[in-house]
Amino acid sequence: MRVLIVEDEVRLARHIASALIEAGHDPVVIHDGEVALHEVVGAAFDLIVLDIGLPRMNGFEVLRRLRSRHVTSRVLVLTARGEVKDRVTGLRLGADDYLAKPFAMQELVARVRALGRRYAEEPALNLRVGDLRLHLASHEVYRGARLIELSVRELMLLKVLMREPGRVFTRTELCERVWEHEHEYDTKLVEVFIGRLRKKIGEPQLIQTVRHVGYAIREPS
Repeated sequence: MRVLIVEDEVRLARHIASALIEAGHDPVVIHDGEVALHEVVGAAFDLIVLDIGLPRMNGFEVLRRLRSRHVTSRVLVLTARGEVKDRVTGLRLGADDYLAKPFAMQELVARVRALGRRYAEEPALNLRVGDLRLHLASHEVYRGARLIELSVRELMLLKVLMREPGRVFTRTELCERVWEHEHEYDTKLVEVFIGRLRKKIGEPQLIQTVRHVGYAIREPS
């Protein structure tokens, strides 16, 4: 993939670029948010590794402007460890994933690879797991021919699960992606809404509990 690295720590940016080159990608490095915005608008990048703390224009503002201009490049934001607020803000503004500093370089390369797999094809108009379908344009959900009425939060939660069938999401991850709280999360909310989704979707069950980890949606075995 062609990857834009937007990171003002020169040494770190150099290390990221070297790791991505070794993994077979084509990285470009920029150390300034405002310059990065112009670069992205004028060129095509598959993915952007975007630091939040940038000079002149921070990563949040870069991301907001990119999405307002309908730039569809995948975005992996780099945030300070423990700053839940930053992670939530990034996801709300349109980031596809986040990684907290300091991080292992192998994990960053793995996240980049996962985002590449996730969007290797043109975005689908519908999400499907077994006979469960979610129409992205109309936000309608069907189990077979049956229309399922969902609340906004239920729909958001189901969408997160269906975008990556088989992936196990922790309760905290689901809170960050669905509930936009900026401080403490009540992960019991996830359990409540998972229970509601299971009841509405019906049998055979598609949403599975992975003990001590979280939840995943899979076709019935």
